[in-house]
Amino acid sequence: MNCGVIGAGRVGMMHIRNIITIPEVNILGVAELFIDHVKDELHELGITNTYKDYHELLEDKDIEAVFVFASTDSHEEIVTAAAKAGKHIFCEKPLSMDVNEEASLNVLRAVKENGVKLQIGFNRRIDRQFRDVFEKVRAGKIGDPQIVKITSRDPDLLPHDLIKRIGGLLFDFTMHDFDMVRYMMDSNVTEVYAKGGTLIDPTLQEINDVDTIAIVLQFENGTFGLIDNSRRAVYGYDQRVEVFGSEGMLKADNVNNSTVEYYSKEDTSLKKPLPIFTERYREAYIAEMRFFIDALLNDGPLLATGEDVIMAQRVAVAAQKSLETGLPVKVDTTLPKI
Repeated sequence: MNCGVIGAGRVGMMHIRNIITIPEVNILGVAELFIDHVKDELHELGITNTYKDYHELLEDKDIEAVFVFASTDSHEEIVTAAAKAGKHIFCEKPLSMDVNEEASLNVLRAVKENGVKLQIGFNRRIDRQFRDVFEKVRAGKIGDPQIVKITSRDPDLLPHDLIKRIGGLLFDFTMHDFDMVRYMMDSNVTEVYAKGGTLIDPTLQEINDVDTIAIVLQFENGTFGLIDNSRRAVYGYDQRVEVFGSEGMLKADNVNNSTVEYYSKEDTSLKKPLPIFTERYREAYIAEMRFFIDALLNDGPLLATGEDVIMAQRVAVAAQKSLETGLPVKVDTTLPKI
């Protein structure tokens, strides 16, 4: 599959290094607004066709699909342009930062009208640990699932200018959790109640963001969810999922560099969690790309669709309203009509 990449910043370059390990993918070109910063590194990876304007990349008739790793505030524009150019699209979440859902629906209409496929980058769906929990829940190993709990804590703060381009805590970080709880419980969120604040960096109030949040969710099937997020966990990248049911419980704990634990009369110790998302989810990032390429080559299902990201975005919008009002907020469970 001949592909192009749009967006080669810190995360984009990480994805590019992962993609070139997939034999079925041939990267024909990379577009990046600040292409001069990464051109030498791309050349070292064997990628010589580089562009500052992504429209020039989309004009390449040999490119069949594009990976969109540009900042979130450009996703709507780029995905729409790629669809109109007849390219299949892999796009990082979310699809839009606009609280007006019509903006995202217009993008999905462009995808449908041009007969291309769109997969959203909800990579945690295919993480080996989380996927194992998901499959065991679906197989009835814990009976009827009743409560899902997710902990997601970053190792450190992000710069304010970056947060404004990729979305605040809810639209950037918690978006993964909103998708994961729906995925685990196989049910849509009907209500969300969020409490958050700036316990780490009070200056985040200047850009209407928080660094610490606790969220209670209710699902269409009557079950419940709990999410806690923090922008700073001093011990590493903290990622845990638990599903409790009528016949038991499933839990996926943190991943670290060693399974060795030390025990003595005085103390016990174990390694800290992996330090950053690029290490924790490297296998999942590659797996989601493989899933996308397989869907194109063999006309298979997509890991996460445009409809999936709409449902997650709805919860994020409701959670933001809950933060502002201090009240629970209802969420529309009707699947979007494209």
